[in-house]
Amino acid sequence: MDPAKKFFTYFLLACTLLYFSHAVYFHRYVYYYSLIESFYTFCSLAVYPLYYLYICKLTSIEQFSLKSYWVLLPAVIIGVLSLIFYGMMNETERINFVAHHFFQITDKLNLFSFAERAQELRIGVTKGLFILQLLPVTYYGYQKLSRFNRAVSNYYADTENRTMAPVQKLLLIFMLFAIFSGTANLLGREFFIQESWLLVIPSLIFGSMLFLVSYIAYTQHFTATDFCKETDNVCKEVTETETLGNQDTTILSRRLKQLIEEEQIFRQKDLHISDVAFHVGSNRTYVSNYINQELGLSFSDYINRYRIGYAQTMMVDSASTFSMLEISEQSGFSNEVSFYRNFKKITGTTPSRWLRQQALR
Repeated sequence: MDPAKKFFTYFLLACTLLYFSHAVYFHRYVYYYSLIESFYTFCSLAVYPLYYLYICKLTSIEQFSLKSYWVLLPAVIIGVLSLIFYGMMNETERINFVAHHFFQITDKLNLFSFAERAQELRIGVTKGLFILQLLPVTYYGYQKLSRFNRAVSNYYADTENRTMAPVQKLLLIFMLFAIFSGTANLLGREFFIQESWLLVIPSLIFGSMLFLVSYIAYTQHFTATDFCKETDNVCKEVTETETLGNQDTTILSRRLKQLIEEEQIFRQKDLHISDVAFHVGSNRTYVSNYINQELGLSFSDYINRYRIGYAQTMMVDSASTFSMLEISEQSGFSNEVSFYRNFKKITGTTPSRWLRQQALR
């Protein structure tokens, strides 16, 4: 199984256990809920860290060590403490405690034992941790996705279906839903159990979010493992030609200009930066740094600007009878979707609208 999808399966398993726990709770099965509340606590604190680990596996080929699972430590600690505290209570104490704190069935509870007082404190800490972990999980997850996307944009001219852009956008939406989830958690499920019709709101929100997350994960086929396989030979090349890294940038600039503008290598489909580096007699890292730092562009944007410029020349040529599909292919794009996306990104408008604007001049 794909390592990333394996961790996504763990994430879905945690979500399944959460939904099962909610079902037990909202059916008011006090006794059964008193037995599984510790597992609910663990899953509620583990679900976002598991999604973060999924992102880590998407964007890196490094093997996980024991310390890689530190994000799950709060869930494990709180979950184990909950089990211990419930274990210190007899059955009557446990059921009465749960009936009061989670269902408001009994009157105000007099907490006499250490286990009851500790469990009450643990419940408060759990709610706080649930909120606190959202920010670092989202921030570091977003950073990892951004670094991967930059690496892809600096290697491929055509980044279609290769970046983590859908996962990255979804993470921001995920954060909004997580804030809603945190708000619901602070309100407490007892707020919803009093008016059962209110359950429609969180059910629709979380159900839709889970479907969207699962769909994106299912359709995300390109991962760090695929990226590494495709760039393995290039990595070896960079190591072997590293001494070329100190050459004069003026020479590199002249060679790039000749290769791009005169030889029009940008018209080559599925162009990689290693192809460009080979033709200019440099290494991939140096060429990438030059384009990033001196020109302020990613390799993908650098090549696609020339492609769009070439396409615009073909479009305004009065003798041209090419269709948009043919123009996109002649310009070096692998498909029309990539052509239209890059055209709008670079010009701010669509090809047909741009062509009408040129006709009015």
